[in-house]
Amino acid sequence: MHPARPTVRLRSCPACGKDVDPLRAGRVVILEDGARYLCGQPCREAFLRGERAHERISRIPPKPRSVPERVRDATRPRIDLASASQSTPLASLAPPEPPPVPPWPALVIALAGVVVGVVADTLSAAALSAGLSFLAALASMISARTMLPQVGWLPAMAGPAGALLASVAAFVSWQDGEGQRGLLVGAGIAAGAISLRAWLDARARVPVDRLVRGLRRPLPPRVRVPIEHEDPLLRYEEVRTEKVRTGEEVFAVEGEVVGVDGVVQGGEAFVLQHPTAQTPVRVVPGDSVLAGARITEGAIRLLATRVGEDRALCRGATFGRAQRGGARVVRLAEQVARWGGFAAVTFALFGLALTGNPGLAGALAAAAAVLVAAPLLAARRSAESPLVAAATSAMARGIVFHDPRALEDAGRIATAALNTAGTITEGRPEVTEVALIDDDGDARTLLALAAGVEANAPRHPLGDAVLRHAKQKRIAPAAVRRVIHHPGRGVSALTTGGEPVLIGNRQLLLDHGVSIAVADTEAGRAESRGHTALFLGVGGRVRAVIALRDEVGVGARAAVQRMFDQRIVVVLVSGDSRATVEVIAKQLDVNLVKAELLPEERAEEVRRLGASGGLVAAVGRPGADDDMLGASDVPMLLGAAGSPGADRGVAMATTDVRDAAAALWMARASRAEALRSVLLSVGVGGPLVAGAALGWVSPGVAAVASVAIDAFALPAGARLLRRIELRIPPR
Repeated sequence: MHPARPTVRLRSCPACGKDVDPLRAGRVVILEDGARYLCGQPCREAFLRGERAHERISRIPPKPRSVPERVRDATRPRIDLASASQSTPLASLAPPEPPPVPPWPALVIALAGVVVGVVADTLSAAALSAGLSFLAALASMISARTMLPQVGWLPAMAGPAGALLASVAAFVSWQDGEGQRGLLVGAGIAAGAISLRAWLDARARVPVDRLVRGLRRPLPPRVRVPIEHEDPLLRYEEVRTEKVRTGEEVFAVEGEVVGVDGVVQGGEAFVLQHPTAQTPVRVVPGDSVLAGARITEGAIRLLATRVGEDRALCRGATFGRAQRGGARVVRLAEQVARWGGFAAVTFALFGLALTGNPGLAGALAAAAAVLVAAPLLAARRSAESPLVAAATSAMARGIVFHDPRALEDAGRIATAALNTAGTITEGRPEVTEVALIDDDGDARTLLALAAGVEANAPRHPLGDAVLRHAKQKRIAPAAVRRVIHHPGRGVSALTTGGEPVLIGNRQLLLDHGVSIAVADTEAGRAESRGHTALFLGVGGRVRAVIALRDEVGVGARAAVQRMFDQRIVVVLVSGDSRATVEVIAKQLDVNLVKAELLPEERAEEVRRLGASGGLVAAVGRPGADDDMLGASDVPMLLGAAGSPGADRGVAMATTDVRDAAAALWMARASRAEALRSVLLSVGVGGPLVAGAALGWVSPGVAAVASVAIDAFALPAGARLLRRIELRIPPR
């Protein structure tokens, strides 16, 4: 028995009034305020002519519409649909949990050990004080077991082991007749301080862990997988999300949350692209969608590109692991924790002869102080938590770092190369003027030729603008033949009469032996306004100049300024004329311009920028800017999050260049926070360990100093989250 097909709320055809299933509508018209589902082509044509169902006099009243109950196989559970009316604020992605409770029993026992140690004057009192400290240290060792899977044995157990050893040293001093109350008090302080360490670690992880859980929370446990592609009813089965494999198809309908990263194969929908998105955007076949995207209207069929823990929403939680290909700072901290731990144990076991304290008690106290002072946990946690915080916070804003190395490299960027078309500008040029060069020219005939050439050429924003302009003028594209695309230059063709037609930049016409001197005045006038000039040549002469305006994006100036604030050198790289690009650069206060470049020349220019020193990030769109992106150290792809092409660098769910600037800021801030915390841990903890090994630092002093280091280093990730929320609020 096949499961029933999915159903969504029926819509009324705006042209004839009949009920239409959005999943099987004959035609769909996408408007700014949403989609219109129509019965077929006749209704579409009537709708575009302005006919509406409520204006028809002889219309048969439609049946009352109702939301049908979702029919399903009784053996399969219903997929829960979350409300799609609005996005989830960042602060409430996950419900708050009770904060970790301080280890009151261990602290009370340690305090009792300190009090008894202060007044101890007999061996029995000293034994009681040392025993209380020993119990408190043992409790901290038991609680530290929860950290073993993340940080390993030495960072988790060195401190508690040192506190245990300090209590033993205190008792030995009294048993030997030395009677050092300072060791008893120090042992109690060390036990209490080490008990606080695990609590400080858990408390510091709360904000980051909450964000990680919040990103996973909306992911559906089950998804729909088609089982009969040829079936017009599109039968499906519900499977657990973790069972889906890369390359399989899934589909989701209005009100649902997408369960996998993928590329749209069929259907159209409006989606909230990431957890903090406020405005739905339209997605069509070829667009990428991230797991966690919420469909507000329509239905789509996806080809899964990333599943399971490889999904962008889940990947950031793994950025703190010292894995192959991971961040260098994390691997450095892991090596510090490993070899520093071995060094601390070596000092404790074999370096006791270096201590200035006489006797067995002094040697044991020195060994305890070494283990307590070793900043192993602080170094490890302070390296990993900022990276996890940056990766997850970026994902909540629709910014996906491919791996920890990409995040780290993005934090070291010295130069950013930005392509103007579609990155700085909106990417939707419009024709502003068609200037005739010959007085005897016919504007409509020339525009028809230009539209005919562009209609048969590969899709390009400038060509699309010419076609839209011809359609607005109600000019049909002329018939042409032998259309040849010249990347970065333009298009050539032949009319039906055999005359050559050229439409492109100056170099295209010069390459074909056509003089452009007579058109330079018109072209210069357009370029002085920041417009693009397309030359139209027919029969070996320039016949017209088509001026196109592509407005600078609303966020471009803010994005460039954010890069300037990070001391990043910004370079505009473009295939457009230098005059046009310089006008745009002036609006952005950018001084470096590389213009009139072919795609491969843009890639070579990016390589030259990298050779001059520092890492280079290239910001552009996949497809149009692949050469330039591939030549950079950190490619930053706009509108490509979830696509199979985003296999390195940084990918954004939106096409807003402000997201690229925000990604660079978060990466730089995370790297700086991690390095600062690790260097402080090692820089202060290292001399502390050396002083403890020489007997200059008692266990109590070492414990207090070590916890002070932990109090600064462990909350590095939470500190970075607060900075990100202040500097880069969700849009």
